[in-house]
Amino acid sequence: MTTSTTALMPVDPSVSSLQAARILSIRADLMPPEIREGRRSRITRSMVVVLLVATLAVLAAWYAQATVAKQNAEDEYNDTFQSLTTARASQKTDELRDLVEYQDGGTALNGELTTILANDVSWTNLVTLIRDRAEDTKVGITEIGAGLNNDSADAEAQTTTEIGTVMISGSAASKRVVADFVNELGDLKDLVNPFVSSVTDTDGRVSFTVTVTITDEAHCGRFTEKCPSGGK
Repeated sequence: MTTSTTALMPVDPSVSSLQAARILSIRADLMPPEIREGRRSRITRSMVVVLLVATLAVLAAWYAQATVAKQNAEDEYNDTFQSLTTARASQKTDELRDLVEYQDGGTALNGELTTILANDVSWTNLVTLIRDRAEDTKVGITEIGAGLNNDSADAEAQTTTEIGTVMISGSAASKRVVADFVNELGDLKDLVNPFVSSVTDTDGRVSFTVTVTITDEAHCGRFTEKCPSGGK
């Protein structure tokens, strides 16, 4: 058996035991640069891919939420619009029904009034016709009196076109003016057979009274035939 011996070197008195037992921290990077750059590139690409996927996921979630919110808003709008449309249609139907009933009632009322007032005499029309002729001939009217025959209100009993009488009192500058006024009255269809019942000279003026017969042409008014003078 061979025994080997190891010679021990004397310990340097200037080196402590702790320094003598310390392991030297010497590091050396022996990895080739291309491998190191490749690993760094793969890590960077992985991080980019992860960030991109996370971003797309967030965008997809936001889009889905926005789509749902938009659909809910459209549904709510459609429901509200439908409710308003139904309410307005119902309201218009009620208004239209009331309007039709009103028009039907008005038409029926007009028909009844036309029948009732068929023999009505428009005194406004007669007075307007007389005053217009008086103004044309420079005659002053002081009084107009009128009356209807007893049978004028009964259409079946009426056998003549004469339905009443008008008496006109006034004054003029001369008898010639009175004659012109009477001739003007003779051109009317509502009033016929004018004649002077009295003429009196007073203080340079001529006072007169004219009697005129009312014919059935004077039957006019709002619900019957239109009056010549536009009166109702």
